[in-house]
Amino acid sequence: MDDFQTATRRIIDDYLLHEPIKATLAGLHDHDARLPDLTADGFHAAGLRAKAYLATLERFDADRLTASERIDHALLVSRFSTDVRELAELAPHRHDPSLYANVAIVGIYSLLMHEFAPIEKRLPSIVARLEGVPQIIATAQTNLERSPAIWTQIALEEAEGGGVFFRAQVEPLCGGDKRLRTALDRAVGAFDEYRAFLGGAYAARDGKSFAIGRELFDFKLRHEHLLPYDSESLLAFGERAVRETIEGLERTAALIDRSKSWTQLVESLRADHPDEKHLLEAYRAGVEEARSFVVDRGLATMPPSEVLDVVETPIFMRPTVPYAAYMPPGPFDARQSGLYYVTPANERLSRAERAEQMLGHNRHAMLLTNVHEAYPGHHLQLVRANEARSLVRKLLENTVLIEGWALYCEQLVLDEGMTDDPRTRLFQLKDQLWRACRVVIDVKLHTGRMTFDEAVDVLVGVAHLERPNAIGEVRRYTQSPTQPMSYLTGKQQIMELRERERRRLGSRFDLRAFHDRLLSYGSVPISLIEPTFATAL
Repeated sequence: MDDFQTATRRIIDDYLLHEPIKATLAGLHDHDARLPDLTADGFHAAGLRAKAYLATLERFDADRLTASERIDHALLVSRFSTDVRELAELAPHRHDPSLYANVAIVGIYSLLMHEFAPIEKRLPSIVARLEGVPQIIATAQTNLERSPAIWTQIALEEAEGGGVFFRAQVEPLCGGDKRLRTALDRAVGAFDEYRAFLGGAYAARDGKSFAIGRELFDFKLRHEHLLPYDSESLLAFGERAVRETIEGLERTAALIDRSKSWTQLVESLRADHPDEKHLLEAYRAGVEEARSFVVDRGLATMPPSEVLDVVETPIFMRPTVPYAAYMPPGPFDARQSGLYYVTPANERLSRAERAEQMLGHNRHAMLLTNVHEAYPGHHLQLVRANEARSLVRKLLENTVLIEGWALYCEQLVLDEGMTDDPRTRLFQLKDQLWRACRVVIDVKLHTGRMTFDEAVDVLVGVAHLERPNAIGEVRRYTQSPTQPMSYLTGKQQIMELRERERRRLGSRFDLRAFHDRLLSYGSVPISLIEPTFATAL
């Protein structure tokens, strides 16, 4: 029998062979000209492969593995057992129209987002993937049976954004390359055909619920995220967090102005934001401020050679990214350059609607967003994760650690003195309330106890998000069960681990050392980290 490391390498190599876009995003470029098989047979084969990987992993006794190997083993089992359940029960190829648009778009975008090679060396792969787009769209029309109506609408907008993306990003590369020009025109034509399909015959079909149901939701909590919750206990945690965070908001508001409620204060403070034309400049200045604070305060070790570029959110991503997002470098990219996306006001909206959207980019919220997405949040954590010695932990990740760390950082920098302005603390608690509402909404949406409109109303009425952005948020929640709950759940786990380490070490506890140790594992569930936290891996 192979040893564990050899078996792991074979599993990962085979997995990436069939997931070529994930390989490209990881910085591995052997499969850059290929696209995944999205046919019904291809999805059936993916389920069989996941079962075969699990059968291989079952041959190893975890107690006989090293501490590092036990983490890798648990991560692999978690990933492929979740894949088996979701492929069988959710059948995304039959119900998720965004799947096809995203594969087509990201297949090209992954070759353009980082300059891992001169463009002339990337062009053959770009052409090859572009030439595969019409087949992707044809496969979509063959596979798709029915979808939640909101998913069809999202896919329509993504398809429109995809056509714009192809023209804006690929057309300038064409020059006199007739093959590239032909492939581009056919890809854009295929997306036009997809929009007609989604907006016509497909939209007229009966929809289906986006809720995955309590059983699968509980399975994902326990087996994908390795959390000690089921849907009921998680809901109780979220509802308690909502109450306690509102109490914190009321106390903080009293420090600012006793004559106003926290909601009134937030409403008045949101008007302080950059103008639309200088939005990116303001974010870039804030990112530099956040990085300097982390370095000067010694909160964590800064990875060598990391780079972060602040850019506008690509058009095709904007339907589900109302504020900002982060795209990390691949673990095997030579240049560890991350992309911090900032979503500008939607030019299609009226002036009044754009003004409302810009309220989410107010200066107090912006500071926290820079901390969350950049330093010491996602960018720092994910670049550190890329340094992991384990192949498995370079390639697999868990949203509870990733999102939990970023939310933890929002409170951390205020606790450590980045600003003592209670107005910023008010927004930190407001944003925590938003994440607490996410826990409640995530559970209720996917166990069938809350409608889309009711979820939007919670974000507007309780968390006080702007309605256009609340709609964008809930759209994403419908497509990503258990991801929305990751933020506050992960933060809570990190805070509890830090407190246990503080008690264990006493006067020897060092905050920077704690952070460096935590981040050295990669994006791993806390339940896998803590058993070996006090020892070297």
